[in-house]
Amino acid sequence: MVEISLMGEVGPAQSDELVHFTDRGREPGPGATRDVRAMTASQRLDSILGSEILRPFAPYGAARPCVCFSESPANHLAHLIGERHFKPWGIVATRDGLLAAGGGAVAYVPDAVYDRFRAAGLEHWAVRTGTDSTWMHEREWRVPAPDGTVGMQLSILRAVLVEDRDWRPTPVGTGLFMHMDQGELCAGCVDPFCEEMTDLPRLWMQSEIWVWNPIARQVERYPPGVLR
Repeated sequence: MVEISLMGEVGPAQSDELVHFTDRGREPGPGATRDVRAMTASQRLDSILGSEILRPFAPYGAARPCVCFSESPANHLAHLIGERHFKPWGIVATRDGLLAAGGGAVAYVPDAVYDRFRAAGLEHWAVRTGTDSTWMHEREWRVPAPDGTVGMQLSILRAVLVEDRDWRPTPVGTGLFMHMDQGELCAGCVDPFCEEMTDLPRLWMQSEIWVWNPIARQVERYPPGVLR
């Protein structure tokens, strides 16, 4: 079945599902903060799911912070993870969702054209090509961060990508309090027996979970709420 998006029909070389990998098999870009650099791929995913915010950083050669995704049909996803050593941890968004957030595909251009993007203050929309800049395999999309924002607020995801079927994100507070001594809900108080109830993050429970199978070189898809 051919999928229709804001950009029209999606062909076999395209994907309606775009992946933000929390580790692309190399050092984070120069804009990444120290705390993010210190995290593992799974810890970065845990932070994203718990906060529901995807923090932007300036890509190589650009000043504007962006959130980056890779357009990855099934075979290309296998290539990125298997041959390019991207770690199978991240979140999956839709093409329409990224377009609605102000994102789009970057242009892969020679130096002279890239210089024109830079002169216009739009270098975050382009990636240089050449022997010293070979990144076309990333099939990159970017969502530039509006000035003054902490990051990209995530209201809905297509899926969450993980390497381990048994991995679970850190539980978060639900806003509901239980009087543990009495076993009843309460409004929250200073009583030491009154504790906030926790659950797995909303984005984990409401999204498909994709578990990478390295033998089959594909993801195993679980419906929302199955992997509790």
